[in-house]
Amino acid sequence: MVGWFDEIWQYLEPAWHLVAGPWVQTWDYRAGLRSWLIPELLAVPMGLGHALSPDTMLHLLLVRLALAALSLVIVGAAVSLGLRLSRLHGIVAGFVAATWFELVYFAPRALSEPIGLALLMGAIWLLLARARPGPRQFAAAGLLMGLCFVARIQYGPALLTLAILAARRDWRGAWLPMIAGGCAALAIDAAANLAMGATPFRWMIEAARINLIEGRARAYGEMPLIGYFSLIAWYWYLATAPILLLAWIGAKRYPALLWVALVHLGFHSLIGHKEYRFVLASTALLVILAAIGSAELLRRLPRRRLALATAGTLALWGMASAALAAGHFRPNWSLEADLAAALERAGRPPGTCGLALYRPRDTVAGAYALYRRDTPIYVLGTPEEAMRPRGGIGAVGGPGRPGRGAAEAIPPRGRRRARPPRRARLGPAPRRRLHPRSRRDRDRRVASRQRQLSSGLSPGSAEKSRRVFAAFTLHRYKAGIRRNPAWRGLSRETHPPHGRRRARGRVKCLSSRTSRRFSVQ
Repeated sequence: MVGWFDEIWQYLEPAWHLVAGPWVQTWDYRAGLRSWLIPELLAVPMGLGHALSPDTMLHLLLVRLALAALSLVIVGAAVSLGLRLSRLHGIVAGFVAATWFELVYFAPRALSEPIGLALLMGAIWLLLARARPGPRQFAAAGLLMGLCFVARIQYGPALLTLAILAARRDWRGAWLPMIAGGCAALAIDAAANLAMGATPFRWMIEAARINLIEGRARAYGEMPLIGYFSLIAWYWYLATAPILLLAWIGAKRYPALLWVALVHLGFHSLIGHKEYRFVLASTALLVILAAIGSAELLRRLPRRRLALATAGTLALWGMASAALAAGHFRPNWSLEADLAAALERAGRPPGTCGLALYRPRDTVAGAYALYRRDTPIYVLGTPEEAMRPRGGIGAVGGPGRPGRGAAEAIPPRGRRRARPPRRARLGPAPRRRLHPRSRRDRDRRVASRQRQLSSGLSPGSAEKSRRVFAAFTLHRYKAGIRRNPAWRGLSRETHPPHGRRRARGRVKCLSSRTSRRFSVQ
């Protein structure tokens, strides 16, 4: 399952390039817009999985497990922030951070937003979960903040806000160690890019120039200034007002978290191109503050009712998370899952000599991290290219090798395999006994053709006009047709013509109120 194809193009595919070699290089890597640090780190578990089982998806499974383990830093930071107040705060904050649907969804994703959030929460753990952090804590927090900035450069304003609120005016004991840790993180990034032959820190300049000055991100869509507030209200739905109210109560204990969340949300609101995952840090901090606020309300109850009220609060948080995950956020759980599974199945046969994609979307052109074969990937954009023989495109059959290719070995879901041609029979074909209704339909067709011949029309043109009229009538009157996937091919051509089923149905006729039975080849 792939949540966003940025997960493939920006990180998994470059990591596969470091492990196996072939990859689909996107424009941002050709322009030097990305750092190589995250792909190099992901290449370690990916290379281990590929070495242990090259013909399976173990390489992606190990990457998912490594990222899920990194996301546990968020849960640990929430527990530590709560335990600084009381044991009740730690229990509620840890439970909410471990079960909230957004954090669960983004935990195993190879995206810069959840990776940067884990590093940000690690810095918050060191700076805010302690009463008086020392120089070592500030140095370690500076290292994590520097790595967070490298992972997601847009986290810069939020990181600066956290540094100002945590260090205040302590230049010698806080700012100097924190700056030293940040410089160490930048040195790590420079070494990672030098190892790939790239100029250190060039990706930062190119990212600012292409996205801010040239406005390349605007080509992917823009939203108004309050776009993120609409997205949050859309996904949180009825829980929006209670979460914000509880977050306001929890902010009385940790005002720095609220400021970091608001600065991060405000900075991204100024950018025209908006995606919900861009403000994952803000939504996560607001949810953790809401959990702390709910614990604050529980402490006002009598001690004899505290246990039952705590269990009910945890159950309410769990049900709210499950309901929101199955609500407007539900399509994200299976986003592009079928396409990712199809690419994975295409690479299973050991004799696969290539892969052809028929009319894919502009953002999808195959991925070797899912395909796992060192063979070419072709894109077919027209029906003529799809009907071209195997030797013409070289993707579904190799020269001198009669083995089946990926497109033939794995048919699309819901469609049958193409039947092999029948052997030629010697002598006349056996005569079939027809059903009375079939004989009646045959007699009607024969009589209709005789009338057409007498009027001067050829049988071929009459048959063609009948099918065109039937297709037009079918498109015109969809309500009177039995549901069948084969009818969808009449309105628009979405698949190659081979292997199409013969479907039958009833369609209303424009000239009369009776319905006529016809067949679609």
